[in-house]
Amino acid sequence: MEETKTVLIAGGSGLIGKQLTKVLKERGYRVYKLSRNARKQGHIQWNPKTKQVDEKYFSRIHVLINLAGANIGDKNWSNSRKQELIDSRVESTEFLSELAAKMPNLTYYVGASGVNCYDLGQNKVFQETDEYGSDFLSTLVHDWEKAHDRFEGICPYIKLRIAMVLSNRGGSLSAMKRPVFFGLGSPLGSGNQYHPWIHIDDLCRMIVFGMDQQLEGTYNAVADCDTNRSMMKGIAKYMHRPFFLPPVPSGILKFILGERSMLVLSDLRVSNDKIKNAGFQFKFDKLNKALKDLFSK
Repeated sequence: MEETKTVLIAGGSGLIGKQLTKVLKERGYRVYKLSRNARKQGHIQWNPKTKQVDEKYFSRIHVLINLAGANIGDKNWSNSRKQELIDSRVESTEFLSELAAKMPNLTYYVGASGVNCYDLGQNKVFQETDEYGSDFLSTLVHDWEKAHDRFEGICPYIKLRIAMVLSNRGGSLSAMKRPVFFGLGSPLGSGNQYHPWIHIDDLCRMIVFGMDQQLEGTYNAVADCDTNRSMMKGIAKYMHRPFFLPPVPSGILKFILGERSMLVLSDLRVSNDKIKNAGFQFKFDKLNKALKDLFSK
């Protein structure tokens, strides 16, 4: 009888981790999660800061998935918050690479990364081979991916540069829905800036696809790129709310959000040719299709 494939997820309690756990279990995987507060069944105690971990199930692990990292968008980027955003990704990844030596059956590693890593000064559609930018997010992704590269020589691994994840269980879509609900839907900034996005179901399918195909290297996890105006207008349409207010000026957003305003004001178009050429097929490759699905649930 074939042994049940076992997956260990760092960051398994977040938006992506919860949905991915469900998908993996439906496919017959056994799933464990690394957690600082391991009271639930299937949760394994760990603390990357103090380098403490419960190793008792490590011999069972076949695939390690690293989604760990503090939320980029929920607090202003003070110097201490920036350090927290870096440490929660880089330190935890470096610690995981040390723990991999204690996983004798480890065959594959998935490292989450971010799509906000390119040099935004250029008017182009970015591919995985393009250079990193020099802003805070680009530097963060560079250091994060360098930490993922510690798995070289340990096992095959993939780095997924994840775009804005569209889900009806939280995240960016919930934040965008809030003003629309109150009839205050409007473009942010010029509204013409492009945002790369991916439906959460496609992201989970992509992770499983990478595992199944043992893909290696860096891939943009992006279904498509749409303007802020078309995204906000699409949300208003499916919420049956008006959409007529003038754009919120960039200056106001910069004043309220500080440096974090780049999350909504940056103009970024990213190619998904590489993952499609590897054989992955998106279920939700157009914004209207993705929003229709999410608002129908």
